[in-house]
Amino acid sequence: MLAKIAVLTMTRGRHDQLLGQVDGLSVGSVPPAIHSIASMGDRDLTRGRLPLASDRWRTIVRPVPTDRRALPLAAARNATAAQAISAGADVLVFFDGDVIPGTRALERYAAAVTGEAGAAIREQVAGPILWCGPVLQLPEPANPEVGYPLRKLDTLGVRTPGTPPLRNGELVIEERFELFHALAFAMSADDFEATGGFCPQYTGKGLEDADFAQIVREAGGAMVWVGGATTYLQPGQEVAEAEEERIALNHAKIWGDRWGQPSTHPWLQRLVGQGRLRAAPAGNYRAV
Repeated sequence: MLAKIAVLTMTRGRHDQLLGQVDGLSVGSVPPAIHSIASMGDRDLTRGRLPLASDRWRTIVRPVPTDRRALPLAAARNATAAQAISAGADVLVFFDGDVIPGTRALERYAAAVTGEAGAAIREQVAGPILWCGPVLQLPEPANPEVGYPLRKLDTLGVRTPGTPPLRNGELVIEERFELFHALAFAMSADDFEATGGFCPQYTGKGLEDADFAQIVREAGGAMVWVGGATTYLQPGQEVAEAEEERIALNHAKIWGDRWGQPSTHPWLQRLVGQGRLRAAPAGNYRAV
């Protein structure tokens, strides 16, 4: 039986980037059955004012309650996953709203989740599996009105540090869970439900990805690289320093409360190294 693939994403105001994702899906070797999009306080998106629809897949837009101070990325991922699973999806492919999928990304992810090679890895693992593809970072488009040349993105993208070079279709277990990020990854619907989803206490971008990876690790799961499931990250918006520090302090506290130990995530270590945060007693952090 063919896999029913759902692509899950979320955004607020990044319309050109979301349309770039839709363009990427439209030229893919395998289309999704569902494109589930969380609208985080985006009125134009919620009211159907964007040309997102396709005759190749079903588009679902679901509004998510949003605090203007920080986007509910964790809760939005959970909402899109719940929507897709209720619609019958068995392969969940999570993309950041700024991600453009490569032409064979969905094909590779579905093969990993449902194919024989993936099944061989599953026999070695007791818990849920995070299937992670390479993410290449794109520069600003040469002509924003035209966008990116979708079939030539490999010539523009720069590989994210830590991603191993892989052959197409190659599957490699990664022991370093700290390399996980939710920009682009896939799970079976059953595995995602087994995790209980992302912790919605996290708002804003920070430790919500690391927390989800910790859930998978604690459950005896694995992180697996998927060769050829390549995606491309469009340039993002800069976060004001004061806002980043506020989110970091909040996330560090949530992490400590949930896991009973301080987070040593490279993001927090970078902020300490930059003199923007300082370590405090009991593994906490304080503003400088």
